[in-house]
Amino acid sequence: MSVVEKTFALLTALKPSDVQALPPFERRRFSDLCKHWASIADEPKAMAPAGVLYDLKRGLPRHE
Repeated sequence: MSVVEKTFALLTALKPSDVQALPPFERRRFSDLCKHWASIADEPKAMAPAGVLYDLKRGLPRHE
């Protein structure tokens, strides 16, 4: 089981009362960390550049 899968399982089991029990500083750190990973998880995968213009920039011959 990967670290991501373990983390997902732990977050699934987390209750609001668990978060509220944290001291304010730790709760803020937890919030910031969750937002950071959420932004990474929501990013679309970068597609590899392709197409005629990309080929021309790389100096590849055009097929006509």
